[in-house]
This record gives sequence, C-alpha cells and structure tokens, in this order.
Amino acid sequence: MRYLPVMEKIPGLNWAIAKVVKKLRESRGLTQAQLAGFAGLSEVYLSSVERGIRGDSINALMLIARVLEVDFGELMGLVDAELACGAEKQRTMQHRPRQTNAKPQNPARYTD
Repeated sequence: MRYLPVMEKIPGLNWAIAKVVKKLRESRGLTQAQLAGFAGLSEVYLSSVERGIRGDSINALMLIARVLEVDFGELMGLVDAELACGAEKQRTMQHRPRQTNAKPQNPARYTD
C-alpha cells in the first residue's frame, strides 16, 4: 500500500480570506447576519471566516462570492494579492478566548 503525503495548508491563507471577505462585505453595506443569511451559512461560520479561523471551504467561498456579486476567480485573485501583501503576518492577538454564557458553578463550601 502506498501512502500519499498530507496536503499542507498555505500559511496565512485563512487570514487573507478573512480580510478580503470582511472588506467586500463592508463595502456592500452588509452585516455578517445578512451575508450569512443570503449565502445560506450560519452566522457563527461566517464570523469564523472573518476571524481567520475557517475559510478553506470552496463551497462556502463560492456562496459568499455570489452574494457579494464578485466572480469566484476575482475573489481568489484578491485573496492571492492579500497573501502577497503579507497577510501571513498573524495579528498581534491571534484568537481571543471564547466567551461563554455558562454560569460559573458554585465552588464547594468548606466550613471549619
């Protein structure tokens, strides 16, 4: 049996996608909720795309491109240009800690 090498991710690709998608969305005057709704994506997914956490789904990117009224090739060209400009440089704050709505549990009470 022959093993194939694991596909490597392009460094900075998700950050470049994040920057381009957010810039295009804002230039069209759309909120994340609107873009997500029109593209048939969840707001959580779109938010993760714009934060550079996700973004490597061609299907999702094609849906986003359609809503933003740009050709998929144009979207990828913008992402490629962003990569060339240095989007691989990570933000100073990589990922903010996830906030939850969960209430803290009461600590055990000890009495002396």
